[in-house]
Amino acid sequence: MVKRFELHLGGMNAPEGLIDADRLIDIVKALQAVAIGLGRIATESQARGRPSRNLDRVAGLRIGLEKGSTTIIAERDLAQTALDVDLPDEEEVDLRFAELIEGIGADIRPAWVTDSVARKAGDLVGALQRAAPRVEFKVGGVSTSRFQTRAIHRETWGSAHPPVRGGTIAFTGRLFAVNLNTHRLQVQDDAGYQIGLPNVLNDTEVGKLVGLYVTVSGAPEVDVSGKLTRIANASVSLAADPLDGKQIRPGTPLEEILNGAPGPTPGGLAGLTDAEIDAFAKALG
Repeated sequence: MVKRFELHLGGMNAPEGLIDADRLIDIVKALQAVAIGLGRIATESQARGRPSRNLDRVAGLRIGLEKGSTTIIAERDLAQTALDVDLPDEEEVDLRFAELIEGIGADIRPAWVTDSVARKAGDLVGALQRAAPRVEFKVGGVSTSRFQTRAIHRETWGSAHPPVRGGTIAFTGRLFAVNLNTHRLQVQDDAGYQIGLPNVLNDTEVGKLVGLYVTVSGAPEVDVSGKLTRIANASVSLAADPLDGKQIRPGTPLEEILNGAPGPTPGGLAGLTDAEIDAFAKALG
């Protein structure tokens, strides 16, 4: 059956049973984000896009506060399923949810946690640290972890796979975003693939290149799947326009194509009314 998870917040500068609304909202949002991240793993859902029905079923949470206490209660939303038993993916989400919270308390990142889920766990760490000095975590009414929030760290949930930084790479695309204040640029190729460019070496010179094709050279950084995500310490230079400044001729309207084709002119037969044409077609059977 669905497990009940409880986070009791202790040591706050407020009477028992009261919690600052903004702090509570931060924790609830972080808990839901963690559940969705775990649900995507269990249902093999895409990391982006509208949640599927299966994802809603395994990751939808009901959140409440225990009466007279600063205990946040979280459990799966039973309205999302018509069954009285847990399915394997639901059990997986419950187990991993418990393991993740216990990992937060122990300040240890479990090996199975993806970078995406880790970022959400880091947000939960921050929300808990802002809300209370102490946290007790219970699963099904049984205490499994007690910890001081000052002893846990968001850095624990950083990338488990340091970005690859070796050699150089060249990437050509259109410069469509630039922020010289933060020294961050971004380019996009013709397929819509976007690459971040932190700490561009000649960023003060490239403002004039916005909207143009550029070639970016620097150290590649990839994610856990090996996909290129950023190019560090990049230099940016103007690249040749693949269309050489020419524009693609717009498509020819269908009406123009039909008007130039052999056969009757579209729109009727000269000298005959629509009624006469219908009668003639009917006579032909």
